[in-house]
Amino acid sequence: MCDPTMILMAAGKAAEISASNQAAEAQQQAAIEQQTLMNTQRAQEIEEVNRKAGLELTEAKRESLRAQASARTASAESGALGGVALRNLANVYMQDAIDSGSIVSLAESDVVRIGTQSQADFLETRSRINEAESKKSTGVGAALQIAGAGVSGNPQKFNTWIS
Repeated sequence: MCDPTMILMAAGKAAEISASNQAAEAQQQAAIEQQTLMNTQRAQEIEEVNRKAGLELTEAKRESLRAQASARTASAESGALGGVALRNLANVYMQDAIDSGSIVSLAESDVVRIGTQSQADFLETRSRINEAESKKSTGVGAALQIAGAGVSGNPQKFNTWIS
């Protein structure tokens, strides 16, 4: 028959393992929930970058149209030859392309920065999940810990019990 001290020690160890596993599970769940929030935040940041770039492109296009109209009006009023008017319009179109390219390039850089931060967030979360997982005791390891706790309660009885 088993010694009650051994049973109590083993039961206590089983409860300790269960509590430790539950705490580790809670840490993992908290890390996952935080990652979900960070993902939402990063998606909102990307939406903001795209919205800002869209507004800047719209404003740049308006400025380009104003500049085109001014160039056409100036060439018509001055009676300038066709070459001068074409050069002025070409400059306006070139500046429009440069402005638009700069706006898009800056927006892409911001999106890449956000993506890099998102990857760093994910790796940090993965590390926290792995750390919590390493604190869990399951299967044979848990059984050995429980048996060891029972043995530590009364090693003489355990030795005679296994003999």
